[in-house]
Amino acid sequence: VNMMSNDTSQLQRFLQFGGMTMVAPLQIIIALILIYQQVGNATWVGVGFMVALAPVNVVVFSVVGKMRRKVLKYSDLRVKMMNEILAGIRIIKFYAWERPFSREVGKLRDSELKALTRLAYVSAVGFSLILLSAPIIQPILVFLTYINIQDEPLSAATAFTTVALFNIMRFPFAFLPMGMLQFIQSRISLRRLAKYLQLPELEKYVVAEPHPDTAPDAPGAQVGSITIKDASFAWTSGDKIGPIDEAAEKAKKKKNRRQSKKMRRNSSKGSEMDEMERRKSASADALQKMRRKSASVGSNLDELGTTDHTYADVERGPDSYITLRDITCDIAPGQLVAIVGTVGSGKSSLLSAVLGEMEAVNDSKVYVPRDDAEHETNSDFISYCAQSPWVVNDTLRGNILFGRKYNKERYDEVIEACALLDDLGVLPAGDKTEIGEKGINLSGGQKARVGLARAMYSRDTKLLLLDDPLSAVDAHVGEHLFKRAITGDVSTGTTRLLVTHHVHFLPRCDAVIVLEGGRIKHHGKYDDLIDQGVDFAGSVDVSKADEAPGAPLESDDDTEAPTEKSTAPESAPAKAVGEKDKKADNVASKDSDADDKAKAAMKEAGKSLVTKEEREEGSVAGSAYLHYAKAGGLCAFVTMFAVQGLGRASEIGASFWLAYWAENSVAAQMAGTPLSNERTTWYLNIYALFGLIGVLGLTIRSILMAVHRLHASKTLHANLLARLLRAPVAFFDVTPTGRILNRFAADMDKIDLDLTQSIGQGMGTVFNVLGALGAIVAATKGTFLIALIPMGYFYYLIQKWFRRTSTELQRVTSISISPIFADFSQVLSGTSTIRAYAEQTRFFKQCQGSFDKFNACYNVQQMCNYWLGLRLDILGGFIGFFVGAISVGTAKYGFIPAGWLGLALSYAIEVTGFLKHGVRMIATVEADMNSVERVLYYSNSIDTEAPEEIPGKDPTYKWPNKGLIEIENASMRYRDGPLVLKNITLTIQAGEKVGVV
Repeated sequence: VNMMSNDTSQLQRFLQFGGMTMVAPLQIIIALILIYQQVGNATWVGVGFMVALAPVNVVVFSVVGKMRRKVLKYSDLRVKMMNEILAGIRIIKFYAWERPFSREVGKLRDSELKALTRLAYVSAVGFSLILLSAPIIQPILVFLTYINIQDEPLSAATAFTTVALFNIMRFPFAFLPMGMLQFIQSRISLRRLAKYLQLPELEKYVVAEPHPDTAPDAPGAQVGSITIKDASFAWTSGDKIGPIDEAAEKAKKKKNRRQSKKMRRNSSKGSEMDEMERRKSASADALQKMRRKSASVGSNLDELGTTDHTYADVERGPDSYITLRDITCDIAPGQLVAIVGTVGSGKSSLLSAVLGEMEAVNDSKVYVPRDDAEHETNSDFISYCAQSPWVVNDTLRGNILFGRKYNKERYDEVIEACALLDDLGVLPAGDKTEIGEKGINLSGGQKARVGLARAMYSRDTKLLLLDDPLSAVDAHVGEHLFKRAITGDVSTGTTRLLVTHHVHFLPRCDAVIVLEGGRIKHHGKYDDLIDQGVDFAGSVDVSKADEAPGAPLESDDDTEAPTEKSTAPESAPAKAVGEKDKKADNVASKDSDADDKAKAAMKEAGKSLVTKEEREEGSVAGSAYLHYAKAGGLCAFVTMFAVQGLGRASEIGASFWLAYWAENSVAAQMAGTPLSNERTTWYLNIYALFGLIGVLGLTIRSILMAVHRLHASKTLHANLLARLLRAPVAFFDVTPTGRILNRFAADMDKIDLDLTQSIGQGMGTVFNVLGALGAIVAATKGTFLIALIPMGYFYYLIQKWFRRTSTELQRVTSISISPIFADFSQVLSGTSTIRAYAEQTRFFKQCQGSFDKFNACYNVQQMCNYWLGLRLDILGGFIGFFVGAISVGTAKYGFIPAGWLGLALSYAIEVTGFLKHGVRMIATVEADMNSVERVLYYSNSIDTEAPEEIPGKDPTYKWPNKGLIEIENASMRYRDGPLVLKNITLTIQAGEKVGVV
């Protein structure tokens, strides 16, 4: 899930910024060539400075890449843990395990934050101090060299042309770190995706033809038969699957080698008996440690990240990965074959082997003859009912049909045979009731019967694989299912493999397969196996195996039920009673109208279980910005802006000081008294001081941003997790898992990484634009205000339209991601069922449809960026035109000094590029703040359960000292459904054993 959300989005962002990243070095080279034409050989000092920065950049980028990989590793583990928590949220609630699991997620989050902290500080110091400060430091070095090697004074034309070119370099230098960082992240993501996509796929070993040794007229050559000869199967192939974390695995092997060498050196010093005792002790200690690790509720990080062989695997040898060994069986078409065995004997694995879901060992084959080659892809040939029924987020009817055409006659037969009629009467909207993810609003027995009905629905099914569908139902319901579904008319003519632990059904099967330790121990008819002395149930009396416990759901076929009504005339008392009943019905009919309306409303509500995802409208609320600022520290947030403003003011001051320096230098030269070296050095030192203050401002701002973002990420994630685990079970019933995971994966990834970059770029660009405009106004002695007011108004309209549209599109885009998560997480948990029914194409198209909707939203968002760029380029051109017009119009009057006009022109060129980037980055910040908005919605708006602790009502530390349970007049329902428990009054004494029937 993390690969699908974070890694693919990183590639998408790189493609978005790739063009600008590749053009940035070219812009820098062209600017340096033009600077050389102005200051000559002094340019090489700037080039040398850039070359000197190259090794430092390599080190910074390598550290950033390493830290990014660590962040992704822990992020994967955290999202995986959250997925497991959401899958078992009911169990967690039942056992009140919220705090322990919250601590486990917190441990992974702490490790992730440690890597994020290193990444943040390396990026802050490395990029800000090195790359972003380069355009500020380079002019200082160039001018210092120029005044020392050139005989001509530093004129305004030379100074401001050079400064303008360095300002042009400022934008590519500012964007290059972001682009390079995105390149590093994309490269890491691409490697992770490539490693996953290069994993070996399942090899087909199920042959749609008879076994070569089978005679043409033998049962094994008929359609629906199964033939397996000396075959072995495993879930993983040892030569294909490697460790998940290769680096950790290599480090562990290296450590083990060092320890083994150390043990060999120590062994030479001791006696042989001591060595034997030491090995025994070490083995015992290792075994105890492994047992303690496997018994603990929360695994530590190493256990989560790597896959190790267990102690037992080492003892069993290199073939321990094989699950089924030397399987040989012939199943004739139309037979009902029961598969029994102890826990872990390989019953479910045998069905998976027939489905083709396992790895064949030594070229093993399963022969399942079919009519023709086209029938091999027919989804109706094999039907499969998994041990844990896979129920998708669809209506009950949709889960049974599973993409097949609706046949009312067959549908009604299957519904009755699978004992679902009573359930349809209880469900709010009957078979049109929406079922939540993983059948969240169905009981275990209902899910088992829905899965069985899905398997029974098609008339063309030739092979039925039923993985213990009777384990989750009551005894009388199990009898009904076995009689009417498994052996009834709906399954006539199909070959059925039934995994079961109900011994009393075995005499009614055509054959029985007994598995033990992954091998077939016995195979034959039940009576023959009994004669051979096979004990199926140990202490269970097999002589009573054919008697189903509990009363059957329906009478036997040979039991005649009365079908004719009595024709005897009604007696007078009976007529009188009937008339009274009619009057009572008339009186009660009015009262029943309200009940009918309530039932109709409940039926309509039952058609839709999953709630629509919330979406804010308009601009992001100011409270979201304030909450984010407070989450990371309001003082750091405000100081960040103040330092940025101070640094920008220092840079503008440096430009004005340069103008002042150039004017004095030219005036002194014309007067015949050039500036002395001391005076020139003094001007240069002041100029360098302004520049260094700007560099210091950039560095402090980046460090403050890193501190703020880390605190904000930690606070927002902790609040989100705490609120989610305190949510009632009803919330998880109506909210898809993918929607929740979207907050913990994509949204938190934006808050951790993207939002800070956007804020930094947006803040820097805003201050650059404001500073440039302020400098132009000052340099033109206020005349620029004449054009600035109308242009400012048009700029306001453009950014207003763009921001509103961009923010709404970002919200729609964020919502369109959730169905992708939901569909993908559903498919991951039901791959075996999907492949068994050959429904890969349908689910692939469903996921592809969700991707297409997301891409449509994203493409419109990019078109908005192009719309903005065109208009801001025109607006920036007007700024340069106005400044140029002022310089030409006032040249003969000397209204504005030449140095100041050069300053205004240089900033006019700079502001043109930053205007477009500024509005885009502000819109990006607002769009990324949508993730904060979505996280805050879950953190503040989800209903919570009752408080964990109520002051004054806490039980004593000895509670519970007895197992006494008292229930008085309790009535309960599932959310808005009908009452399930009605006025229950019950007392269970301490130590009692109570059966519920």
